Amino acid sequence: MVMLKQLDEAVGRAFDEFKKKFGEDAKLENGDEFVTVLNNAVLIISLENGTLKTNFIGGAPFRVNMTLDIFEGSDEE
Repeated sequence: MVMLKQLDEAVGRAFDEFKKKFGEDAKLENGDEFVTVLNNAVLIISLENGTLKTNFIGGAPFRVNMTLDIFEGSDEE
């Protein structure tokens, strides 16, 4: 039960960061997704056909020093 509560907290904190960036009234639309990096996992949140989906991947992400042109203009590093 404690693990489920922790997962729910992680999703809530991910949405807190999402709203900091996109505004308090921001909402996901069908097909939208975003990624949150935790200390020891990555969380992918998406909205597919009106259903909120979460995918936790354990471990630290690999870092690749590369910029994709398709995302040109993004403020991400």
